[in-house]
Amino acid sequence: MGTAPARGDAVGGPVGTIDLDAADPTTLVVSGEVDISVTQDVLHDLPQWGDVEQVDLTDTTFLDSSGMRLLVQVARLVAPRRVRVVGASGQPLHALEIFGADHVVDLVPGAPARERPTGT
Repeated sequence: MGTAPARGDAVGGPVGTIDLDAADPTTLVVSGEVDISVTQDVLHDLPQWGDVEQVDLTDTTFLDSSGMRLLVQVARLVAPRRVRVVGASGQPLHALEIFGADHVVDLVPGAPARERPTGT
């Protein structure tokens, strides 16, 4: 059921991943740079995400229109429930705000979906 990390760009850029959280299958975890190379690799997993309640963007550094399109597809899949999108900041948050994502999902900026280790 896992999704393979997408390829980085030609100069070895960051990769993005989209997968269900192993500890909480109601959370879809999105990380890294999410563009069409990432989203096209996971479209076949979409039918398995019918129980998703939230999308964690805490570790997402870039989100383009294909990533937003995927969020809309997940929202449609789970309708009439609304998906919570948590942890967005920086460029991904800005893109979601411009897109008007709050019309489709519940956008909770900067709030992590789960506790993160403090690194101490």
